[in-house]
Amino acid sequence: MKATIQFNGKSAVIELTSDQLAQAKKQTSHFTNIKTLQDALDYVGETIEHFNHRTQFDDDAQKAGKELEVIVLAVRQGNTLGQKQGDEWYYPLFYSKRSASGFSFCDYYCAISLSGVGSRLCVESAEKAEYLGNQFADIYDRYLNANNLDIENQKPHLAEPKIFNSYKDIKTIEDACAALGIEPITFLDGIKNLTPDTNAYEQLKVVVRALNGGEHMDYKDEEEYKYFPYFNSVGSASGFSFRDYFFGRSHSFVGSRLAYKSREIAEYAGKQFIGLYDQHING
Repeated sequence: MKATIQFNGKSAVIELTSDQLAQAKKQTSHFTNIKTLQDALDYVGETIEHFNHRTQFDDDAQKAGKELEVIVLAVRQGNTLGQKQGDEWYYPLFYSKRSASGFSFCDYYCAISLSGVGSRLCVESAEKAEYLGNQFADIYDRYLNANNLDIENQKPHLAEPKIFNSYKDIKTIEDACAALGIEPITFLDGIKNLTPDTNAYEQLKVVVRALNGGEHMDYKDEEEYKYFPYFNSVGSASGFSFRDYFFGRSHSFVGSRLAYKSREIAEYAGKQFIGLYDQHING
């Protein structure tokens, strides 16, 4: 493609390469031009065929998460998140309750050198977080509140689940599997080919359910508090480390599969299984 530029007060016609055209498009477009997954894929230079190939073994919630990673990257328009203490990361919050509105955008959340959803799902401004929450609510719904909450790769089951005296006795993924009657070798072998972050996510689903005594949290229940751990992820000498817990009732940004029924359990999980959280959030 030819373009006319001004140089030393004179017009000059130059031939732009495809890479130069793509770069010009990125620099001149507004983030609100990203309205679909296809728009985001075009922006980052990935074909739908390649995306479908790399997500072919994912369930719908996992695929939705990877759709959001591409969309968030495109909405950031090449901007990087600050890595110093005090730098702000933003992501949308959602209502997920029994109401006429159902699942819908609620507000945005601002994290300062903290991590709840990881940098892959964060943007650098509240305006962009709000846009994501409104424009792509259906994909967030698939990601956070998948209809099928069953843990995959559970079989073959043990004769019966192992009974632990306390959730604090569940210290490893093998313990968590035993608490749910899952054969750990089979489970871990079934997820070994997943990407590191998705592999950790599958393990955390088992951990969360085991620590919750086999229960699933219901994000549609407004009266039920849900708790989840928070982490330091940038700008600290300790690097990635447990920071605190957060709680919510009818809003969601981690989904019901990673929520705990008490703050004590959330704090224990954030410290005991910090390696899995690090791999899931930053892998």
